[in-house]
Amino acid sequence: MFELENFSYIRTINPFEWVMLGIYCIVIFGLTFTRQVVMMRTNRVYSYFTWAVVAKVLSSVVFCLIYIYYYKGGDTVSYYETSRSLVNLGMKNITGYFDVITSTPSLSGYMTFDRETGYPWPYMYYDPQTFFVAKLISPLVFVAFKSYLVTSVLLSWLSFFGAWKFFLTMCRHFPGLERRLAIGLLFVPSVLFWGSGILKDTITFSAVCWFIVSLDSAFMSKEKNRWYILVMLISLYVLLSIKPYVLYSLVPGAIIWIGSARISKIKSKFIRVAFMPAVIALSMAAGFFALSLLGSAMGKFAIGRMLETASVTQKDLKQDYYQGSSFDIGDFEPTFSGMITKVPAAMAVGLFRPYVWEARNAVMVASGTENLVYLLLMIFLVFKIITDPRRFFGLLSEYPILTFLLCYTLFFSVMVGLSTSNFGALVRFKIPFMSCYIALILVLHYFLRSERAPTRRPVTSSHSNPSVYPRDGGQKATG
Repeated sequence: MFELENFSYIRTINPFEWVMLGIYCIVIFGLTFTRQVVMMRTNRVYSYFTWAVVAKVLSSVVFCLIYIYYYKGGDTVSYYETSRSLVNLGMKNITGYFDVITSTPSLSGYMTFDRETGYPWPYMYYDPQTFFVAKLISPLVFVAFKSYLVTSVLLSWLSFFGAWKFFLTMCRHFPGLERRLAIGLLFVPSVLFWGSGILKDTITFSAVCWFIVSLDSAFMSKEKNRWYILVMLISLYVLLSIKPYVLYSLVPGAIIWIGSARISKIKSKFIRVAFMPAVIALSMAAGFFALSLLGSAMGKFAIGRMLETASVTQKDLKQDYYQGSSFDIGDFEPTFSGMITKVPAAMAVGLFRPYVWEARNAVMVASGTENLVYLLLMIFLVFKIITDPRRFFGLLSEYPILTFLLCYTLFFSVMVGLSTSNFGALVRFKIPFMSCYIALILVLHYFLRSERAPTRRPVTSSHSNPSVYPRDGGQKATG
């Protein structure tokens, strides 16, 4: 598989790839099980570790099979084929390879390739965000002996660690809820499927998880680990390079989290709750000011152009060439007032669609079924919040991370709903916020269904031992 000539497009999975996959799986599962055995001595949460890795790897294999044999290709294959051309270029001309991956896409750079190396897909090469993905996975393509299947599994496995660290962070904040958090964060079918292939969403989902973990470890935990600042900066760079618009939800949400954490230290619950709206408003303003400083780095997603980009994207995704999978919440003017009129409809799209009755294939049926569950849980939560709003806002003031999850979920759902009019794109675009959304629902559902309010528990380091805490279903978790 290391021959230079590799210009053919993918039509099937070669038997050699299955052999390579078996070898790599032995290594992956061996390392995974060893890690679990070691960590279980002090942290019982690792009882989910091996099962979560198995689920992630199997989801990646299923993803590959569906895209090769059912969809007959797609962006995931184009990413791989573009990256494969980069690997071939590196094997032929390593200097040319580094010139291409470190420079802005141009015609002269494209002409570095030839028929022997294969050419990148032009629509990917000339788009900096998509070509960044191809550049990022090119080392994996090389290590995978240029196998699409093995590359997908390796990327899925590496991206898993962000989700796992986010799971550990949530378990630390909400000890006693390990079982429901594991089910909601590690084994949700749509997140596993759409977050396990060679797609932007796999990488951005992991980057979002690492950002949350690093922000919590560097600034929120009692034993602050400043090394996580570097991890946070790397995560921000990856998001800025692939999906800059994610930062419109993540950065304001993060600043709100920091502000809420400071407010939560005030002893008076009345003062904490009273100051919370002002903290959220000021934090949002600070967040968007920080994003405006990025300016040109955001490209077409810069604050001055973001709404126009969303409007254009929405109109494109509902065209006839998407074969009936489009939907329409109505056009909107690319202005703030025009956006506001569509916020309720956009939020409903981001949080609950596709509905199960809108599904046209098995993949959409699975997503629709999940969304039905979320809708029912949300109806329950809204009822509880309306009947006892003080309890809800009390929870937000007690747990600043819940405030972040809520703000990030709502902001991102609106952005996705405004910029998407195609169900195929929608289920993928939702992945970067789905774990936060699910975690928010699960935690609120647990506390709001109980009559006894939780007491506050100091948040310690990310390496604290949760094994002393009761499992979900036992003694009630405390804060």
